[in-house]
Amino acid sequence: MTTISAVSPVTTSTAASSASSSSGSTSATTSPGSLSLTSLFSQSSSGGVATNIMSVLTQTAQDAAAAASQQRFSQLQTLLQNQYGQKVAALQSQSSLPSGQENFLTVQISHLSQQKSIFNTAETQLGNNLITLGDLSSKLTALQNAAQAGDSAAFDDALNAVTTDVGNLGLVKYNPALQDDGVTALKINGFSIQSSSAYDLSTAAGQAAALADINTAQQTTSQIVSLTTINQAIAGAQVTSLGSQYDSANNTLHDDQTAAQLAATQQILTLKNQLNTNLHLAELQFTNSQAAAKSLENQQNNLQAVLSAPPPGTILSIFS
Repeated sequence: MTTISAVSPVTTSTAASSASSSSGSTSATTSPGSLSLTSLFSQSSSGGVATNIMSVLTQTAQDAAAAASQQRFSQLQTLLQNQYGQKVAALQSQSSLPSGQENFLTVQISHLSQQKSIFNTAETQLGNNLITLGDLSSKLTALQNAAQAGDSAAFDDALNAVTTDVGNLGLVKYNPALQDDGVTALKINGFSIQSSSAYDLSTAAGQAAALADINTAQQTTSQIVSLTTINQAIAGAQVTSLGSQYDSANNTLHDDQTAAQLAATQQILTLKNQLNTNLHLAELQFTNSQAAAKSLENQQNNLQAVLSAPPPGTILSIFS
């Protein structure tokens, strides 16, 4: 019974509407497919056009929000990447600059290298002098034999060879760590041995005088050999010691430089991780904003479904 009373006003309204439509057909005719302002609001009461307008407005708002969100995210991404690039460049520039410790080690390494070179050169020269002194000793022995034999020709030949060996001795640059080996004085003063004609080797007295001078020369040579051997040992020890110090300082410098580069690399990696984290958080924030817009769209769709005409045959269709 309640159903009939609910339907009765609708039927009456329909009839009145029909009568009104027939009586005013000559004054207002609407062509099929056209939509007047009156009909728009008339249809809006049923929810059809209204929900369509809401759909368009909602979609437009969503598109605008998505575009603005993407633009803001791109700007933020560019800003973060620029900041990352500036920090990386600063770290790389800082790591390329030597520290105070590295500067000290560089100077120390240069000094050690120079000292090692000096002793290395001295060791080589002393070694060459020992070879020449060995030959000199043999020539003095030959000179001694010639004097004892009274052989003036052999004596003078041996004396020329002695003079050549003295001339071949190298002068080692002064070094406070080395002793004076006597080579400089020998090259300036030479031996006191004279030519055979000055001794008259045919006589015992001449031979004795020549042998005395040769003996003095042999003693001088022996002393020079002894000092040269000592100096060579000192120079060799210095080369070894300085080489060890050089290697140690160079390894320390390399380790410090490697540690600085590693620290810079780790800091750059940390900055990279921070950049990725910030970008991810920003992306999540913008994604949540888009999710909220999607939720609004779902709410609008639900409203449209409610306002749409119910399927025919349902109990609600009688109200449409």
